[in-house]
Parts: sequence; C-alpha cells; structure tokens
Amino acid sequence: MIIKKYIIFAILVMLTACAGITQPIKFEASSIVTEDTYLNTKKTNGVVLLDVNWGRWWGCSGYENAQLISLAFDRLPMSPINNEAERTLVLHSPSRLAVDPEFINYAYSLEPGVYAISAFSIKVAKSISSVGFLTAQRDKLYSEGKPAGGTFSVKPGEVVFIGNFYLDCTYGPTLWRYHSDGKEAFEDQVSEYSNRFPYLDLSNVQFRLFKTKEFGNDYELVP
Repeated sequence: MIIKKYIIFAILVMLTACAGITQPIKFEASSIVTEDTYLNTKKTNGVVLLDVNWGRWWGCSGYENAQLISLAFDRLPMSPINNEAERTLVLHSPSRLAVDPEFINYAYSLEPGVYAISAFSIKVAKSISSVGFLTAQRDKLYSEGKPAGGTFSVKPGEVVFIGNFYLDCTYGPTLWRYHSDGKEAFEDQVSEYSNRFPYLDLSNVQFRLFKTKEFGNDYELVP
C-alpha cells in the first residue's frame, strides 16, 4: 500500500485537545450486507467495499499505542448537522483490548448518493493507567454546513471500493485512508472480498477511493 502523508494541523490540534475527555462514538454498528439483502436491493442500492485495520499501532507519535475504534459516515445532504443525530454507516472495532493488526474486509448495501465522514474515534494510551480518546465528530468534520473531512459516492447497482482505513502517526494519531498499489494488488484484494462475500457479484468493482485532503492522498488506478 502507498503510505504518503499530508496532515492538516488544524485537525490534529482538535484531536489532541479531546484526549482523555471525549467518549467513543455511541451509535450501533451497521450490519454488513447479507445475501438476502443483496438480492433484494442490488438494483436500487450500491455495494460499498472497504477494509479497516483495528489493530494497535505501537509507539504512535509519543503514545505507547493507538487504536482506531470507530468510524462513521453520513448520507448527504445532512440536516441538521449536530453530533447527536444518527449516522448512516457506522463501524466499530471488534474489541478495544486485543485485535489482530490486519485489515478486515467489509461490504455494505447503501442507498445511492454521496456520503461524508462524520465521526471517528481513536483510543490512545500513554500507559496502562493513562488511556484516552481522540474523537472527531460533525462539529469538526463539517465546515459551514459542508463536509470537510472527505466523501465517497455510490451509484445504483454498482460495487465500489473506497479504500483501506487505519491510522497515521507521523505528527499525531489520526485516521488515514490507504489503498491498493496497482492493478494486481487491487485484484488480489477483490479476491479477498469474493472469498468473504461469495454471494456478491464482484465482476466489475469500481476503484473509487474515499476522496479527502485531510486523511489520504489522491490516487487513480491505471487500467
């Protein structure tokens, strides 16, 4: 995977200020797409594929370790924009204690449209007894009513891959969107999805990354 880093310092300052006082995101996790759901909605909905690494990053920018524990997105337009409203898509770590440091495949059936990142939370530990959370929600990830953290889109009847989500620790613990590097690596990743979700038609997966200036780099897959 390509690992280039561009960090927006305003986001980092906001995250660091929340350490130890902000609680994790408390919304129920969304259900991955089942065979029944897929067959009933594949003409009207799209399927979104993404990987998430919930494992700890040891020695993360001054912390003993850091761990991504939650990630959420809104379907746009979002109104009113407040931290209490339900999210459209929510992912949580299987555990805050012991998670293998590897990427996990996820697939979701979503209504067509544009989706914006609306929350994420990172557990950080300076020691066993000093643990806090770095959390960004809508009040920081929207600016003047518009999404500032990044967006992805999905169309009716399509399957789209939006990236691999994990941490970056270059300047401070923060969310980062990685990606497969090259056509062969992407095809290998699609094969992983085929093994986990054999009922999905993955013959024409669109490589269209979550687009962001804060949490990832632009990248186009060469045909």
